[in-house]
Amino acid sequence: MSGINKNVVLAFLTLTSSAFLLFQLYYYKHYLSTKNGAGLSKSKGSRIGFDGTQWRAVKKFIMLTSNQNVPVFLIDPLVLELINKNFEQVKNTSHGSISQCRFFCVPRDFTALALQSHLWRNEEGWFRVAENMGFQCLKIESKDPRLDRIDSLSGTEIPLHYICKLATHAICLVVFHEKSGNHLWHGRLRLKEHIDSKFVPFRKLQFGLYPGAFDRPELQQVTVDELEVLIPKNPMSFVEEVPHCRFIECRYKEARDAGLLLKHKFGKVEDSLELSFQGKDDVKLDIFFFYEETDHMHNGVTQYLFPKFTFCWTEFVDMTVHVPCKTLEYIEANYGKTGKIPVKTWDWKRSPPNAQPSGIWPVSEWDEVIQLY
Repeated sequence: MSGINKNVVLAFLTLTSSAFLLFQLYYYKHYLSTKNGAGLSKSKGSRIGFDGTQWRAVKKFIMLTSNQNVPVFLIDPLVLELINKNFEQVKNTSHGSISQCRFFCVPRDFTALALQSHLWRNEEGWFRVAENMGFQCLKIESKDPRLDRIDSLSGTEIPLHYICKLATHAICLVVFHEKSGNHLWHGRLRLKEHIDSKFVPFRKLQFGLYPGAFDRPELQQVTVDELEVLIPKNPMSFVEEVPHCRFIECRYKEARDAGLLLKHKFGKVEDSLELSFQGKDDVKLDIFFFYEETDHMHNGVTQYLFPKFTFCWTEFVDMTVHVPCKTLEYIEANYGKTGKIPVKTWDWKRSPPNAQPSGIWPVSEWDEVIQLY
Protein backbone atom coordinates (compact mmCIF):
# COMPACT_ATOMS: atom_id res chain seq x y z
CA MET A 1 0.00 0.00 0.00
CA SER A 2 2.81 2.41 0.86
CA GLY A 3 4.36 1.79 -2.60
CA ILE A 4 1.12 2.68 -4.29
CA ASN A 5 0.86 5.86 -2.22
CA LYS A 6 4.37 6.91 -3.21
CA ASN A 7 3.52 6.49 -6.91
CA VAL A 8 0.34 8.45 -6.55
CA VAL A 9 2.13 11.25 -4.71
CA LEU A 10 4.89 11.31 -7.35
CA ALA A 11 2.34 11.51 -10.18
CA PHE A 12 0.44 14.24 -8.37
CA LEU A 13 3.60 16.32 -7.87
CA THR A 14 4.59 15.87 -11.52
CA LEU A 15 1.16 17.02 -12.72
CA THR A 16 1.19 20.00 -10.37
CA SER A 17 4.67 21.06 -11.52
CA SER A 18 3.65 20.81 -15.16
CA ALA A 19 0.53 22.89 -14.55
CA PHE A 20 2.58 25.57 -12.78
CA LEU A 21 5.08 25.68 -15.65
CA LEU A 22 2.28 26.12 -18.18
CA PHE A 23 0.85 28.95 -16.07
CA GLN A 24 4.23 30.71 -16.05
CA LEU A 25 4.49 30.47 -19.83
CA TYR A 26 0.95 31.81 -20.24
CA TYR A 27 1.67 34.68 -17.82
CA TYR A 28 4.85 35.63 -19.66
CA LYS A 29 3.22 35.56 -23.08
CA HIS A 30 0.01 37.43 -22.29
CA TYR A 31 1.04 39.83 -19.57
CA LEU A 32 4.69 40.73 -19.93
CA SER A 33 4.63 40.80 -23.71
CA THR A 34 1.58 43.10 -23.63
CA LYS A 35 3.24 45.38 -21.14
CA ASN A 36 6.53 45.63 -23.01
CA GLY A 37 5.35 44.73 -26.49
CA ALA A 38 6.00 48.10 -28.11
CA GLY A 39 9.65 48.10 -27.14
CA LEU A 40 10.14 44.44 -28.07
CA SER A 41 8.53 44.82 -31.48
CA LYS A 42 10.65 47.83 -32.29
CA SER A 43 13.86 46.16 -31.27
CA LYS A 44 13.10 43.15 -33.44
CA GLY A 45 11.85 45.16 -36.44
CA SER A 46 8.41 43.56 -36.44
CA ARG A 47 6.37 46.77 -36.78
CA ILE A 48 3.62 46.52 -39.38
CA GLY A 49 4.64 47.66 -42.87
CA PHE A 50 8.09 48.95 -42.01
CA ASP A 51 9.76 46.15 -43.92
CA GLY A 52 7.90 47.00 -47.16
CA THR A 53 9.65 47.86 -50.43
CA GLN A 54 8.22 51.38 -50.68
CA TRP A 55 9.13 52.41 -47.15
CA ARG A 56 12.67 51.02 -47.36
CA ALA A 57 13.31 52.81 -50.67
CA VAL A 58 12.02 56.14 -49.31
CA LYS A 59 13.95 55.73 -46.05
CA LYS A 60 17.20 55.02 -47.84
CA PHE A 61 16.70 57.95 -50.22
CA ILE A 62 15.86 60.37 -47.40
CA MET A 63 18.97 59.16 -45.53
CA LEU A 64 21.05 59.72 -48.67
CA THR A 65 19.79 63.25 -49.31
CA SER A 66 20.08 64.21 -45.65
CA ASN A 67 23.70 63.04 -45.44
CA GLN A 68 24.53 64.89 -48.66
CA ASN A 69 22.70 68.08 -47.60
CA VAL A 70 20.28 67.86 -50.53
CA PRO A 71 17.12 69.71 -49.36
CA VAL A 72 14.34 67.57 -50.90
CA PHE A 73 10.65 67.88 -50.09
CA LEU A 74 7.67 65.62 -50.67
CA ILE A 75 5.38 66.41 -53.63
CA ASP A 76 3.74 63.02 -54.15
CA PRO A 77 -0.01 63.78 -54.55
CA LEU A 78 -1.20 60.44 -53.19
CA VAL A 79 0.93 60.59 -50.05
CA LEU A 80 0.21 64.30 -49.50
CA GLU A 81 -3.53 63.65 -49.67
CA LEU A 82 -3.23 60.93 -47.04
CA ILE A 83 -1.15 63.22 -44.84
CA ASN A 84 -3.68 66.03 -45.22
CA LYS A 85 -6.52 63.75 -44.08
CA ASN A 86 -4.54 62.97 -40.92
CA PHE A 87 -2.73 66.29 -40.62
CA GLU A 88 -3.26 66.91 -36.92
CA GLN A 89 -2.04 63.42 -36.08
CA VAL A 90 1.02 63.80 -38.32
CA LYS A 91 1.94 67.18 -36.79
CA ASN A 92 1.81 65.68 -33.30
CA THR A 93 3.73 62.51 -34.16
CA SER A 94 7.23 62.10 -32.76
CA HIS A 95 9.94 59.68 -33.81
CA GLY A 96 9.37 56.19 -32.41
CA SER A 97 5.73 56.77 -31.43
CA ILE A 98 3.97 54.71 -34.10
CA SER A 99 3.82 50.99 -34.81
CA GLN A 100 2.24 50.89 -38.28
CA CYS A 101 3.35 52.37 -41.61
CA ARG A 102 0.37 54.29 -42.99
CA PHE A 103 1.61 56.65 -45.70
CA PHE A 104 4.79 55.58 -47.50
CA CYS A 105 3.64 51.93 -47.51
CA VAL A 106 0.66 52.55 -49.77
CA PRO A 107 1.12 50.47 -52.97
CA ARG A 108 2.43 52.58 -55.87
CA ASP A 109 5.22 52.52 -58.46
CA PHE A 110 6.84 55.86 -57.58
CA THR A 111 7.34 58.31 -54.74
CA ALA A 112 7.70 61.89 -55.98
CA LEU A 113 10.12 64.27 -54.25
CA ALA A 114 11.48 67.63 -55.37
CA LEU A 115 14.28 70.08 -54.78
CA GLN A 116 15.05 73.63 -55.82
CA SER A 117 18.05 73.70 -58.13
CA HIS A 118 19.65 76.82 -56.65
CA LEU A 119 19.96 75.06 -53.27
CA TRP A 120 21.85 72.07 -54.70
CA ARG A 121 25.63 72.33 -54.42
CA ASN A 122 27.12 68.89 -55.07
CA GLU A 123 25.09 67.25 -57.81
CA GLU A 124 27.73 64.90 -59.24
CA GLY A 125 28.91 63.71 -55.81
CA TRP A 126 25.37 62.94 -54.75
CA PHE A 127 24.75 60.92 -57.91
CA ARG A 128 27.75 58.66 -57.27
CA VAL A 129 26.83 58.10 -53.62
CA ALA A 130 23.28 57.10 -54.64
CA GLU A 131 24.62 54.40 -56.93
CA ASN A 132 27.02 53.19 -54.25
CA MET A 133 24.03 52.76 -51.89
CA GLY A 134 22.34 50.39 -54.31
CA PHE A 135 20.16 52.78 -56.32
CA GLN A 136 20.02 52.56 -60.09
CA CYS A 137 19.73 56.19 -61.15
CA LEU A 138 18.72 57.85 -64.40
CA LYS A 139 19.44 61.52 -65.05
CA ILE A 140 17.26 63.52 -67.47
CA GLU A 141 18.68 66.77 -68.87
CA SER A 142 17.52 69.27 -71.46
CA LYS A 143 18.19 72.78 -72.72
CA ASP A 144 17.55 75.61 -70.28
CA PRO A 145 14.63 77.60 -71.80
CA ARG A 146 15.48 80.60 -69.62
CA LEU A 147 18.60 81.14 -71.72
CA ASP A 148 16.92 81.05 -75.13
CA ARG A 149 16.87 84.83 -75.22
CA ILE A 150 20.68 84.94 -74.79
CA ASP A 151 22.34 83.70 -77.98
CA SER A 152 25.71 82.98 -76.34
CA LEU A 153 24.10 80.72 -73.69
CA SER A 154 21.28 79.15 -75.69
CA GLY A 155 21.59 75.36 -75.67
CA THR A 156 23.05 75.03 -72.15
CA GLU A 157 21.65 71.86 -70.55
CA ILE A 158 20.32 71.61 -67.00
CA PRO A 159 19.12 68.63 -64.89
CA LEU A 160 15.33 68.20 -64.92
CA HIS A 161 14.59 64.83 -63.32
CA TYR A 162 16.32 61.96 -61.54
CA ILE A 163 14.73 58.53 -61.40
CA CYS A 164 16.38 56.36 -58.73
CA LYS A 165 15.21 52.77 -58.43
CA LEU A 166 15.77 50.43 -55.47
CA ALA A 167 14.39 46.92 -56.02
CA THR A 168 10.89 47.42 -57.43
CA HIS A 169 10.23 50.95 -56.18
CA ALA A 170 11.49 54.16 -57.76
CA ILE A 171 12.00 57.68 -56.43
CA CYS A 172 11.13 60.42 -58.91
CA LEU A 173 13.18 63.49 -57.97
CA VAL A 174 11.83 66.57 -59.75
CA VAL A 175 14.28 69.45 -60.09
CA PHE A 176 12.47 72.79 -59.75
CA HIS A 177 14.06 75.85 -61.33
CA GLU A 178 13.27 79.48 -60.60
CA LYS A 179 11.62 81.47 -63.39
CA SER A 180 11.24 85.19 -63.91
CA GLY A 181 7.54 85.04 -63.07
CA ASN A 182 8.53 84.27 -59.44
CA HIS A 183 7.35 80.68 -59.64
CA LEU A 184 8.95 77.23 -59.72
CA TRP A 185 9.20 75.42 -63.04
CA HIS A 186 10.05 71.84 -63.98
CA GLY A 187 10.77 70.55 -67.46
CA ARG A 188 9.38 67.70 -69.45
CA LEU A 189 10.88 64.26 -68.94
CA ARG A 190 11.87 63.51 -72.51
CA LEU A 191 13.77 60.25 -73.06
CA LYS A 192 16.80 60.35 -75.30
CA GLU A 193 17.69 57.52 -77.67
CA HIS A 194 20.24 55.82 -75.40
CA ILE A 195 17.84 55.59 -72.41
CA ASP A 196 16.10 52.30 -71.65
CA SER A 197 12.38 52.99 -72.03
CA LYS A 198 11.60 50.01 -69.77
CA PHE A 199 13.70 51.25 -66.86
CA VAL A 200 10.47 52.23 -65.06
CA PRO A 201 6.84 52.65 -66.25
CA PHE A 202 7.39 56.25 -67.36
CA ARG A 203 3.77 56.71 -68.42
CA LYS A 204 2.68 56.42 -64.80
CA LEU A 205 4.82 59.36 -63.69
CA GLN A 206 2.85 62.17 -62.10
CA PHE A 207 5.43 64.80 -63.03
CA GLY A 208 7.32 65.16 -66.29
CA LEU A 209 4.80 64.20 -68.96
CA TYR A 210 4.83 67.94 -69.75
CA PRO A 211 6.49 71.04 -68.25
CA GLY A 212 4.83 72.43 -65.13
CA ALA A 213 4.73 75.63 -63.09
CA PHE A 214 3.90 75.95 -59.37
CA ASP A 215 3.65 78.66 -56.78
CA ARG A 216 6.64 78.50 -54.46
CA PRO A 217 5.39 76.46 -51.47
CA GLU A 218 6.23 77.27 -47.88
CA LEU A 219 7.67 74.12 -46.31
CA GLN A 220 7.52 72.51 -42.90
CA GLN A 221 9.22 69.46 -41.40
CA VAL A 222 7.10 66.60 -40.07
CA THR A 223 7.56 62.97 -39.05
CA VAL A 224 5.85 60.63 -41.48
CA ASP A 225 6.12 56.88 -40.88
CA GLU A 226 9.20 57.40 -38.70
CA LEU A 227 10.92 59.52 -41.38
CA GLU A 228 11.72 63.21 -41.06
CA VAL A 229 10.55 64.90 -44.27
CA LEU A 230 9.75 68.36 -45.60
CA ILE A 231 6.26 68.87 -47.03
CA PRO A 232 4.30 71.91 -48.28
CA LYS A 233 2.81 73.73 -45.31
CA ASN A 234 -0.55 73.52 -47.05
CA PRO A 235 -0.46 70.05 -48.64
CA MET A 236 -3.80 70.25 -50.46
CA SER A 237 -3.02 73.65 -51.95
CA PHE A 238 -0.04 72.07 -53.70
CA VAL A 239 -2.00 68.94 -54.70
CA GLU A 240 -4.74 71.06 -56.25
CA GLU A 241 -2.18 72.82 -58.45
CA VAL A 242 -1.01 69.55 -60.05
CA PRO A 243 -3.88 69.04 -62.56
CA HIS A 244 -3.54 72.66 -63.75
CA CYS A 245 0.25 73.07 -63.70
CA ARG A 246 0.95 72.53 -67.42
CA PHE A 247 3.35 75.17 -68.71
CA ILE A 248 3.95 76.44 -72.26
CA GLU A 249 7.28 78.14 -72.86
CA CYS A 250 7.36 81.68 -74.15
CA ARG A 251 9.02 82.32 -77.52
CA TYR A 252 11.47 84.84 -76.12
CA LYS A 253 12.96 85.88 -79.44
CA GLU A 254 9.53 86.86 -80.76
CA ALA A 255 8.18 88.53 -77.62
CA ARG A 256 8.28 92.32 -77.21
CA ASP A 257 7.88 94.76 -74.38
CA ALA A 258 5.49 97.66 -74.84
CA GLY A 259 4.13 100.61 -72.85
CA LEU A 260 0.34 100.50 -73.30
CA LEU A 261 -2.48 103.04 -72.97
CA LEU A 262 -6.22 102.22 -72.98
CA LYS A 263 -7.77 103.50 -76.24
CA HIS A 264 -11.10 101.68 -76.65
CA LYS A 265 -13.64 99.89 -74.47
CA PHE A 266 -16.38 97.98 -76.22
CA GLY A 267 -19.27 95.78 -75.12
CA LYS A 268 -20.73 94.74 -71.77
CA VAL A 269 -19.08 92.99 -68.86
CA GLU A 270 -21.71 90.24 -68.79
CA ASP A 271 -21.40 89.06 -72.40
CA SER A 272 -19.07 90.94 -74.77
CA LEU A 273 -16.35 93.06 -73.13
CA GLU A 274 -13.29 94.12 -75.19
CA LEU A 275 -10.40 96.41 -74.24
CA SER A 276 -7.93 97.91 -76.73
CA PHE A 277 -4.53 99.34 -75.77
CA GLN A 278 -2.10 101.37 -77.85
CA GLY A 279 1.64 100.78 -77.39
CA LYS A 280 4.78 102.38 -78.71
CA ASP A 281 5.43 102.21 -82.46
CA ASP A 282 1.64 102.00 -82.94
CA VAL A 283 1.49 98.47 -81.55
CA LYS A 284 -2.13 97.66 -80.62
CA LEU A 285 -3.14 95.11 -77.98
CA ASP A 286 -6.71 93.81 -77.84
CA ILE A 287 -7.97 92.01 -74.75
CA PHE A 288 -11.07 89.87 -75.23
CA PHE A 289 -13.08 88.45 -72.34
CA PHE A 290 -14.29 84.89 -72.91
CA TYR A 291 -17.76 83.62 -72.05
CA GLU A 292 -18.55 79.92 -71.70
CA GLU A 293 -21.64 78.34 -73.23
CA THR A 294 -22.84 74.72 -73.11
CA ASP A 295 -20.78 73.45 -76.06
CA HIS A 296 -18.43 76.32 -76.96
CA MET A 297 -16.85 79.58 -75.82
CA HIS A 298 -17.14 83.02 -77.39
CA ASN A 299 -15.66 86.48 -77.07
CA GLY A 300 -16.01 89.92 -78.57
CA VAL A 301 -18.71 92.31 -79.70
CA THR A 302 -18.68 90.50 -83.02
CA GLN A 303 -18.86 87.09 -81.42
CA TYR A 304 -15.99 84.74 -82.26
CA LEU A 305 -16.82 81.11 -81.47
CA PHE A 306 -14.15 78.71 -80.14
CA PRO A 307 -14.12 75.07 -79.06
CA LYS A 308 -13.96 74.78 -75.29
CA PHE A 309 -10.37 74.83 -74.05
CA THR A 310 -8.37 74.38 -70.85
CA PHE A 311 -5.52 76.57 -69.64
CA CYS A 312 -1.78 76.01 -69.40
CA TRP A 313 0.82 78.28 -67.85
CA THR A 314 3.43 80.18 -69.84
CA GLU A 315 5.53 83.33 -69.49
CA PHE A 316 4.96 86.62 -71.25
CA VAL A 317 6.97 89.77 -70.56
CA ASP A 318 8.33 88.27 -67.31
CA MET A 319 4.81 87.38 -66.16
CA THR A 320 3.24 83.98 -65.57
CA VAL A 321 0.01 83.87 -67.59
CA HIS A 322 -2.58 81.37 -68.80
CA VAL A 323 -2.94 80.39 -72.48
CA PRO A 324 -5.09 77.75 -74.22
CA CYS A 325 -3.35 74.38 -73.91
CA LYS A 326 -4.29 73.38 -77.46
CA THR A 327 -2.83 76.49 -79.05
CA LEU A 328 -2.98 75.26 -82.66
CA GLU A 329 -6.67 74.33 -82.37
CA TYR A 330 -7.37 77.78 -80.94
CA ILE A 331 -5.47 79.58 -83.75
CA GLU A 332 -7.11 77.53 -86.49
CA ALA A 333 -10.57 78.31 -85.10
CA ASN A 334 -9.86 82.02 -85.53
CA TYR A 335 -7.73 82.04 -88.70
CA GLY A 336 -8.42 78.70 -90.39
CA LYS A 337 -5.97 75.95 -91.30
CA THR A 338 -4.21 78.29 -93.77
CA GLY A 339 -3.61 80.91 -91.10
CA LYS A 340 0.16 80.88 -91.68
CA ILE A 341 -0.30 82.08 -95.27
CA PRO A 342 -0.25 85.92 -95.46
CA VAL A 343 -3.38 87.61 -96.84
CA LYS A 344 -3.57 91.16 -98.19
CA THR A 345 -7.22 91.81 -97.42
CA TRP A 346 -8.69 91.06 -94.00
CA ASP A 347 -12.03 92.17 -92.58
CA TRP A 348 -12.06 91.60 -88.83
CA LYS A 349 -15.88 91.28 -88.88
CA ARG A 350 -16.24 88.83 -91.78
CA SER A 351 -12.91 87.17 -92.57
CA PRO A 352 -12.42 85.01 -89.43
CA PRO A 353 -14.09 81.62 -90.00
CA ASN A 354 -15.49 81.69 -86.47
CA ALA A 355 -17.05 85.20 -86.69
CA GLN A 356 -20.75 85.38 -85.94
CA PRO A 357 -22.57 88.77 -86.09
CA SER A 358 -24.53 89.39 -82.91
CA GLY A 359 -26.78 92.28 -83.89
CA ILE A 360 -26.68 96.03 -83.15
CA TRP A 361 -26.96 97.79 -79.80
CA PRO A 362 -29.75 100.31 -79.29
CA VAL A 363 -28.61 103.91 -79.65
CA SER A 364 -29.55 104.49 -76.01
CA GLU A 365 -26.73 102.13 -74.92
CA TRP A 366 -23.94 103.48 -77.12
CA ASP A 367 -22.41 105.63 -74.39
CA GLU A 368 -21.99 102.48 -72.30
CA VAL A 369 -20.86 99.98 -74.94
CA ILE A 370 -18.67 102.24 -77.12
CA GLN A 371 -16.07 104.24 -75.22
CA LEU A 372 -13.09 105.95 -76.88
CA TYR A 373 -10.13 107.47 -74.99
